[in-house]
Amino acid sequence: MTEYQKIIQETAARAGIRSVCGVRAPAVNCTAFVDEVCAEILKNFPNAPFAACWHECADGSQEWTLRSRGNYDVGQLVERTYGGRDAKRAKFIVSCVDIEKLIDERDLLLDEVMGRSKTL
Repeated sequence: MTEYQKIIQETAARAGIRSVCGVRAPAVNCTAFVDEVCAEILKNFPNAPFAACWHECADGSQEWTLRSRGNYDVGQLVERTYGGRDAKRAKFIVSCVDIEKLIDERDLLLDEVMGRSKTL
């Protein structure tokens, strides 16, 4: 096995199930060999409709890349949320402002579920 193959397999092995544009799919933080890592993730998760790789940009935003399996249209999935259009491949960026908003919403929901009150 080459070092290149080893990096791809090790990166794909770290993938976990996440909500991506409202769909649960395997995803991993990945900055290199994205197409190859997504292909490996799809091998590791044979029932997944698509695989996702993401990384944080210098400005705090996140860049996401999706690769689909079979007839699953990731372009349509991304289009309804972020724009973009390609059936097998999609890429989108979530701004740091949107990330902060999502984290705040998650924290409020957790507080509600756990019965915690937030004091300032």
